[in-house]
Amino acid sequence: MQSKIIFKMTIDALMSALFLIVLAPRSTGILGHEVVGVLLGMLFVVHNVLNKEWYKNLFHGPYNLHRGVWVGVNIALLAVMLALMVSGVLISRELFDFLPIAGGWTARRVHTAAAYWGFVVTGVHLGLHGGLLKGVWCNQVGKWGDYAVKVMFWAAAVYGVKAFVHWHIGAKLMMRRAFQNWEGITWVYFLVSHIAIWCLCACVAYYTMLLLQRLTLRNKNKED
Repeated sequence: MQSKIIFKMTIDALMSALFLIVLAPRSTGILGHEVVGVLLGMLFVVHNVLNKEWYKNLFHGPYNLHRGVWVGVNIALLAVMLALMVSGVLISRELFDFLPIAGGWTARRVHTAAAYWGFVVTGVHLGLHGGLLKGVWCNQVGKWGDYAVKVMFWAAAVYGVKAFVHWHIGAKLMMRRAFQNWEGITWVYFLVSHIAIWCLCACVAYYTMLLLQRLTLRNKNKED
């Protein structure tokens, strides 16, 4: 069981790394971008196979606000990843160029929007697992280490607000922007700013779920 958990976490970590790389096509080139995209898609399939029990239990048991949000986020992530992969094939100029299909400007805008929706929802997805992640790092770093992690996390989330605006994430999500000006932008700055945006999304999701859990518990106590 422990080895399975480690394998799942390894897959998730690789997916996170590839997601960051795939958002920087200017650094990888078109061929590299498409190869990384295919690897990301393959790992996403593996991730879903490893979590097939979640799909089996989808229509079992009662639903409350907390569970509804959790399921909604996971379904949204599945939808945007499928849109990302399909649009990626449509606009491919290297790996899938042999296919008798071609996507135009609209497909490119959809691809960019799907990529950044996937990026944001992935951050939210990580935030939903905040309790589990917190338990893991608390066992590893202790009380004072936990405080240090929280401070770094909050600092990253605050910086994530600035990075969210700088990278025009809102415009990309709304399909109003398909390209980014990379002039003067270093790979290190790209990584730091996008990890900060992930922290921002995870922070919002984590504390929203804590609030929903308290509201669900309060309603349950009232019913009892």
